[in-house]
Amino acid sequence: MSHTWGRRLLQVFVALSALNAIVGGGLYLISGVKGMALTGSKVSFEPGTLVAVDYLFRAIAGIWFTLGLMFAYLVPMIEKHTVWFRFTCLAIFMMGVGRLLSVTMLGAGTNPLFAMILELVFPPLLIWWQARVAREV
Repeated sequence: MSHTWGRRLLQVFVALSALNAIVGGGLYLISGVKGMALTGSKVSFEPGTLVAVDYLFRAIAGIWFTLGLMFAYLVPMIEKHTVWFRFTCLAIFMMGVGRLLSVTMLGAGTNPLFAMILELVFPPLLIWWQARVAREV
């Protein structure tokens, strides 16, 4: 794959990932835990628990939203921002680690494992890909 195509394809992939995080994080930031119903998840809590869970859920949604903004910022000069790109990928990878811990300790429930797998597999691949693009410049 030529340098230009490899760089452009990486930029498109990261831009789509940024859009996903901005939309998903923004949706959950606004709607809180109740927004999970949009993904088909059933959410029910004991009285008083919803407030505590929603409080943390929205905080994490804000971080997810911000990771999308960070990815979007990195796209135009993706080959020049190696350290920030790696930190952003690490944050996404750690989201997957958190999901993995939850599934390991509480079971998968009705939540799809798709997001967890993406968060554990793609960040290392993106880091490798970005390093390759940066070397070719």
